[in-house]
Amino acid sequence: MAKQRILIVDDEEDICMILSYTLQKAGYETLVAHSAEEALANYELRIKNYEVDLILLDIMMGEMSGLEMAEKLRSDIGRSHSELSDASLLGNEIPPIIFLTALSDEDTVLQGFQLGADDYISKPFRIAEVLARVAAVLRRTEARRRQGDEAIRQEGENCIVFEGIVVNKANMSLIVDGEHVKTTRKEIELLCYLLTHRGQILSRDHLLNNVWDSNGYVLERTVDVHITHLRRKLGQYGKRIITKSGYGYMFSV
Repeated sequence: MAKQRILIVDDEEDICMILSYTLQKAGYETLVAHSAEEALANYELRIKNYEVDLILLDIMMGEMSGLEMAEKLRSDIGRSHSELSDASLLGNEIPPIIFLTALSDEDTVLQGFQLGADDYISKPFRIAEVLARVAAVLRRTEARRRQGDEAIRQEGENCIVFEGIVVNKANMSLIVDGEHVKTTRKEIELLCYLLTHRGQILSRDHLLNNVWDSNGYVLERTVDVHITHLRRKLGQYGKRIITKSGYGYMFSV
């Protein structure tokens, strides 16, 4: 069985050395970059080709921060996937990311999770904690991948899969991280529309016209209420539905 490959991106060489040694000892293969720019220059193609299983990514680095690197990866790959059909909207766009940072303020943590972080570890950290979190994230990622593959095999074009979200358009059902979630038909239709237009800012009027087929009898507030319900029902993925003040909503890539 091939070893799982972890990319370590941190501008502190000592931390890279310690993490690389420890992870290799635990049975992983490691790649190391000392800046976001170096990581993108040397490993971006391998990331996009799914040759990296997880990224340990420092936030505060040089000119390009870890947050900016994550945003660039998701934006680039999200655009490349935007031309695919519904059945091809797989959630494994980039590897799971665990952010490493000395920062602990709420805004930075929130920004990291809005970019799709799978976990967040504050420095200084204990190696045992890093190993435990790496193993847990890899297990969850593999479980989501198997779940998505099985859903697509069974339902084909009727399924939209994004990370731990599986939407079945045929029977109007939603599964989040393996758990069936009770939803209304309109919530499913709204979620499908958001997922198939990821990365696009959609106004309330646009959503009313395309999801509700509104003729002016549905209030804009209806969209806000359904978005609130969806965020709650999607659990950790609810943060992907971003409010763009004065514009509308976007499902972030």
